[in-house]
Amino acid sequence: MKRTPYLLLALTLVLHISCKRYTRHGLPFADVKGIEYTEVRRIFDNGQVFDKQGYQLEPVWKFHFISDDSVQVFSPKKQKYYGFHVYYDHDLIFNMIDSWLQLLKMTPDSIVFRSLRVNEKREILLDDEGSKVYMTFYSDKYLKTKSAQTIKQMGLPTRKDTAFISERSKLANTIMDSAFSARQPVVLKSNSPYVTAERLVKPDDPLSDMDPSEDYLYPEYNITVHHAYEDFAYSFSAFVDAQGVIHFRKSTIFSYPEFEKSNTQAIKALLSGYVARYVNVTPGSTLGIPHTSVVLINLTGKKQ
Repeated sequence: MKRTPYLLLALTLVLHISCKRYTRHGLPFADVKGIEYTEVRRIFDNGQVFDKQGYQLEPVWKFHFISDDSVQVFSPKKQKYYGFHVYYDHDLIFNMIDSWLQLLKMTPDSIVFRSLRVNEKREILLDDEGSKVYMTFYSDKYLKTKSAQTIKQMGLPTRKDTAFISERSKLANTIMDSAFSARQPVVLKSNSPYVTAERLVKPDDPLSDMDPSEDYLYPEYNITVHHAYEDFAYSFSAFVDAQGVIHFRKSTIFSYPEFEKSNTQAIKALLSGYVARYVNVTPGSTLGIPHTSVVLINLTGKKQ
């Protein structure tokens, strides 16, 4: 009976330690509770903001933690904060805002995350490009000590990016299959009252600004020819070269093999006829450098 107080004390200590570990989850975000952080730079592990497909990383997040497992994230479009749960996994790896991340550094002035690509919530794909992205945040208090120009410069492409895009453009302009997405996408504009060219825009999403818009990666246009010689409808992808010439790439709708050749010939004829004559084309470009890129086109003809 004399050991009872000691046993109770030991049990109390074990419970206290267990509860403390459970509460902290290995992610002490509550230590920086209430500090507003703004993302200033997002780069690949090679220091670039562009990948070979033309995708550009951009700093877009702004948030503050309210506890170890809760975060408030700001939506510029809605001008309000949205709450998200922080799910701890292991080794400072966690999920928030539907993204898998690893905490690399955290101080009252700055935070650095590594983005991770995860396969079905079971396996981290370390060799995947999505796992080679680093996100840097500074506290708003720290940023107030910097000029607006300095802050803006942190997130912009560098000379390394310009050199990379220049080389990629030379290759894409030589070999069309090396085309990549243009940060300033192809622009199609009708010059006739009988033809319309309209770019499709994805429906607005309140939280879509949590990540850079990907519309520029796959620009899509509806081109409609009125008073055409006959009704027709084709959907296809096309290369648009640095001179603004549209080249048929491939159909995006199913057709039986015996009709592929005739459909391809029809589309090419329409491109060299109606489209080349009645649609002005501005080629896509990245960092001011025109280059071959791919555009999706839904081409419709209406006899009436």
